[in-house]
Amino acid sequence: MGETVVLRANLGGAAAVIGGVLTLLGIGGEAQAQVRGNPEYRTYLMSVCPTATGQLAALCTVSRGGQISSDSQSSLTPSQTAVAGSNSLARAQALAAATEQRLESLRDEDAGKAAARRGWSAFGNIQREWADQDRADFANERGYDADTVRLTVGADAQLTSGLTIGGLLAYGDYSSDFSPNPTGNAFTPQADAGGIDSKDATVTLYFGYAAAESVWIDGSIGVGFTDYDFRRNASFQESNRLVPQTNAQARGSSNGREYHAAVGIGWDVAAGAASFGPYGRLRYIRSKIDSYTETDGAGLALSVSEARATSLTSVLGLRGSRAISASWGVVIPQARFEYEHEFKDDVRTSSTRFALAPTGPAFRTMSDPPDRDYFNAGVGLLFVFPNGLMPFVDYEGLLGYSGFDRHRVTAGLRVEF
Repeated sequence: MGETVVLRANLGGAAAVIGGVLTLLGIGGEAQAQVRGNPEYRTYLMSVCPTATGQLAALCTVSRGGQISSDSQSSLTPSQTAVAGSNSLARAQALAAATEQRLESLRDEDAGKAAARRGWSAFGNIQREWADQDRADFANERGYDADTVRLTVGADAQLTSGLTIGGLLAYGDYSSDFSPNPTGNAFTPQADAGGIDSKDATVTLYFGYAAAESVWIDGSIGVGFTDYDFRRNASFQESNRLVPQTNAQARGSSNGREYHAAVGIGWDVAAGAASFGPYGRLRYIRSKIDSYTETDGAGLALSVSEARATSLTSVLGLRGSRAISASWGVVIPQARFEYEHEFKDDVRTSSTRFALAPTGPAFRTMSDPPDRDYFNAGVGLLFVFPNGLMPFVDYEGLLGYSGFDRHRVTAGLRVEF
């Protein structure tokens, strides 16, 4: 199939040329961050051109065997592929967190009523999530803006004293746009560098148990299935910048799976109408995105390797709530603050190869190192009405994560039978 050309770091000028030669010879270390313009991609393209066919061969001829401008080097580098794995992990983490908040609300609902809950209940909610990743122009990953809408329905029941079991089905619609390439010398980038659209369905089972007075244990396990549509916008420009640049949009589709499991333990202390206490959790998540081959792309379509990702996080948190009685029912303000640590998620690599040069060498990109320590903060309102209707609204924000912001708003309703 050909050798793999590795994206390397901290190279400039003559050092970059030397580094590119070494990688073509198979000498070199792990993939690293891009340098400005990423001259290694020109070296890589020059190694591909002898095996190129069709439209890619025509671009090689225009560029005299792969001599492309520095702006084009950055635009062609497929760093969009480094983001997909992180997104799949985040999607499973959101489902695990939503299930945990559901169990938290059950405990608060019981605290807000005169009698403990019995029998079955059904619920539904809608969640909106906004995320924004900021990256330098030549980082491993590209910056992007993302928007997710997730619908969830489910049911649960208290089977015996202190034991609750339940399940939920969630459907999510995700859309993101990558930040555009920087403007250059006689180089006009496209409006954005592409994006990812996905639709997913997830099934989750969960339980909660009052192990002792004020002590609770809960857990969940789930599996999700995702359909992906990828867009990669790139611009090809020969190094003399005399021939008009070629703007291309390559598209690809793939399938993915996500698995998540979590277990938690906590201690709630009652102080009159208020309840507060610490808790801890472990979350384990695995995801896989199948390999795919892009279409269109004006000769620049790629074959992209499968992507796998694994995350193991611990959560240490403190939560509190207070039941406030009114003539129409009970309102329960809620708040929580969490410290989360990532143990397992590491830098991930993906391999790409030009579809019109399938026997040529491959090019490997890598993700940015994830933050190991960050925080989550959330507030909510839960209403308990005498007729068994319990609406709620919740907000959660991510704090302290370098170059990444995330906000979630969830609103829903539970009905007891």
